[in-house]
Amino acid sequence: MKLSAWRAALRIARRDALRAKGRSALVIAMVALPVLGVTAADITARSGRLTPQEQATRVMGSADAYVAARQPGWRLQQSPDPAGDVLVLSRSGAKPTPTEEEAARAGQPLERLVEAALPRGAVLLPVETPTGYVGTSTAYGQLPVQTYGVDLGAPAARGLTTLREGAWPSGSHEVAATTAFLDHAGLKVGQQTTLAGTAQPLRITAAVEYPGDLGVDRLIGRPGELSGLLEPVLNAAGRSTAGDPAAHGWLVTVPGGGGLGWQDVQHANAYGFTVASRTVLADPPPDREVPLYRDGSRSHTEAVLAADKKSTVAATVVGMALLEMVLLAGPAFAVGARRSRRQLGLIAAGGGERSHVRGVVLAGGVVLGGVGALAGAGLGALAVALGRPWLESRSGARFGHFAVEPADLLGITAIGLLTAVLAAVVPAVQAARQDVAASLADRGTIRPPARWLTLLGAATVLAGAALALLGAGSGYRTRVVAAGSVLAELGLVLCVPFLVGRLGRLARLLPLGPRLALRDAGRHRGRTAPAVAAVMAAVAGAVAVLTFQAGTAAADRAGYAPSAPSGAVTLRVQAGDPAGPRAAVERSVPGLGPRADLQTVGYGACDGTPGGFCGRIALTTPAENLCPPLSGLPADSYGARITTENAERLLATDPRCRPAVAPDAQQFGELVAGDAALLHNLLGADAPEAAGALAEGRVVVLDPALVKDGSVTLALTRFGATGPEGNTASTLTLPAVAAKAEVPSVRAVLSPDAARRAGFVLAPAGSVWRPAQAPSAAAEQRAAAAVTADGIRNDLRVERGYRGGHDDVVALGLGVAASVVALAAAGIATGLAASDSQRDLATLAAVGAGSGIRRRLSGLQCALIAAVGAVLGTAAGLLPAAAVQQVQNAGAVASVDPTGGIELGTHPMVLPWPYLAAVLVGLPLLSWALAAGLTRSRVAMARRAD
Repeated sequence: MKLSAWRAALRIARRDALRAKGRSALVIAMVALPVLGVTAADITARSGRLTPQEQATRVMGSADAYVAARQPGWRLQQSPDPAGDVLVLSRSGAKPTPTEEEAARAGQPLERLVEAALPRGAVLLPVETPTGYVGTSTAYGQLPVQTYGVDLGAPAARGLTTLREGAWPSGSHEVAATTAFLDHAGLKVGQQTTLAGTAQPLRITAAVEYPGDLGVDRLIGRPGELSGLLEPVLNAAGRSTAGDPAAHGWLVTVPGGGGLGWQDVQHANAYGFTVASRTVLADPPPDREVPLYRDGSRSHTEAVLAADKKSTVAATVVGMALLEMVLLAGPAFAVGARRSRRQLGLIAAGGGERSHVRGVVLAGGVVLGGVGALAGAGLGALAVALGRPWLESRSGARFGHFAVEPADLLGITAIGLLTAVLAAVVPAVQAARQDVAASLADRGTIRPPARWLTLLGAATVLAGAALALLGAGSGYRTRVVAAGSVLAELGLVLCVPFLVGRLGRLARLLPLGPRLALRDAGRHRGRTAPAVAAVMAAVAGAVAVLTFQAGTAAADRAGYAPSAPSGAVTLRVQAGDPAGPRAAVERSVPGLGPRADLQTVGYGACDGTPGGFCGRIALTTPAENLCPPLSGLPADSYGARITTENAERLLATDPRCRPAVAPDAQQFGELVAGDAALLHNLLGADAPEAAGALAEGRVVVLDPALVKDGSVTLALTRFGATGPEGNTASTLTLPAVAAKAEVPSVRAVLSPDAARRAGFVLAPAGSVWRPAQAPSAAAEQRAAAAVTADGIRNDLRVERGYRGGHDDVVALGLGVAASVVALAAAGIATGLAASDSQRDLATLAAVGAGSGIRRRLSGLQCALIAAVGAVLGTAAGLLPAAAVQQVQNAGAVASVDPTGGIELGTHPMVLPWPYLAAVLVGLPLLSWALAAGLTRSRVAMARRAD
């Protein structure tokens, strides 16, 4: 076509778009929606990815570096970012044994040692970091909180926190509190809080937030103030941090603005300090200059693999979004071309060539695609800007900046325009091939789909699935998974006309409304199939992302070990008479129900009693009951690392590798003493046999692997006696029975009388209540305040189960964008089908059909498109989800802990059933309701087709 012909085609396309505003708006929306989704995901991902300067500011404020005391006096090796690997060495080699020089250094004052480790003239701002949580008073009672010490008003600290309200602490006993703590505690700026065990109120002068951790409960005072208040209390509780170097850090500013280079970092490592340097983070050294990597002791392969996993997820979803763009726009242009058949026929009858007819339809793609792409890019940026607070709260961190990359937006817009034109190619070719007489009479031609096309589609589905799944383990996994997923989805698109036709054969079995809808869909496959494919593509992207998120959440949930049944209240008493704290809990939280008391079981008295001794008790697993990877390892070793394949095989075939007790859940230790009430309240073990065995003096064991011939063996170690290493070891065999528990948070329970008969020493450890309903957060805070009225030696917990963490901001952005596009695409695609069915509705009105039949027909047409698209989209989305899950598990190494439990280190494939149910059931119902509700009762009569 000549340039003048293109100008005429563009004018015709523009006028046609303005004449049919409703259809044009739907086409623009078809193009804009995927562009909107990709734009929103791109901006969200870029905004959540911190620049080196932003990352440094969150670690060190406006200073040049943050220096932490890791092992003062020893030699370290660290990665350029100390948040990664750190290896403790000595001058003599890789064994962590100090030399005389290092021992002498370790004896020097910490301040003198850090001055020697840093360049001359460096200005240090002390930072005191917590080594745990302490209680503090709230509007309801007491809440655990972290205590930091740093002068937030100092220039070097600017950027560590964001001031939301009030003023920086400047006077005595003034603190800043995080907004999360104020929300949880029911406090405001200007009010006071008092640390447990102290009598000095602290005035809250500022509400702040840590940009990288919005949910942390933290109080920040001036250096030395909070630690000075807490030290006497911590010392009395045996938790003193006065000599712990890990609690000390410094913000370092170097005169002259040169910062700390990699050589300065290594010099500080030689003195036992880790350094996060702004200069090094912005320009990290090559691997050959990093001893930690060069010596082969560490590598950053895992970091590269993690980045590749994220890029695989993003590339897969973006690739499917581009395909979705074509599928969404295709039916729109096909409907537009059919509605303009007569106009295109007039062009051909007036002497226009087939290229002119094609040009008019393609010009429609240029006009509407350009408007849609620009609108989608603008709306995507606006959507992220408006939804930024929600995205940040869900991810638990602020964006580094609102990252609108012009090159990205230009590329996305260009791709949107290009795919819109490509989507118009097939309708353009079909329009050019239409018989002129049929076009002038506004008659369409119906052709059944070619059988070879369906066979090609099935083969393409299989090839794409194999490519995606096999590519997940290759070195080019990002491109291969994305290509295989898109190829499989294209194969499903080719199969859609055949499936729609098969559905049409079921019409004779249905009532009038569904019969008309199915026959109409089967007769107009050219309209129905692209609409189904559009919904399928939108649903597939959402299913892929949400399945990936569900697997991640399932892995985190599986790793959570509850310490008691859900809703149970546990009181841990570390010293003193437990009667007072127990009564305080029962006064503060009504309706707790029966109480179960427990005691720790010790071997000897480790309190310096004259004539006494100090010892340890450990439950031993018989050699024949050990998980095979632990055979031959020392009893106190951490465990063994095995391949994921071997771990899965052992878990499936060897019950010895599936112990009942998780080490993380043992807040009271391995062995405790109590009665049948303890079995119910702490463990949920309600079998009468277990209570009877406990009363008879037998040990109730929660891990069957510990029992052999009806007995359990305890390893007794007596410290300080003569022997090979100054200790003596012996064993004691006690009668035992294995029992099942709802929450096996200890390994064994025996009665107090049986423990005393065995020669053990008992000490009160706490109590457990199991109310019918978990106490409220306010009641928990009241009880926590009551039990720590005399100090911080008591600990109160309410088991609330797995609470979940923050979502990854990239996956969150992709999931939200894909879900929105899926819902909107279903509505728009079915709206186009309803628009193309106006002639059928007019025919029904002409033969006397009531508005109810017309409404049911329109609603069922839309529901059919949404239902078939949702089913196929779910199947298409599970394929990339499975492939991405394989990438996620690539390189995972399983480990076996000393109790025999295997930690796989992999993410399972978990289906998001609530979302799938909403898509498979809710989307068709919503489409039916909207289409039936929006169908006009009175239909304008159109010219009857011949």
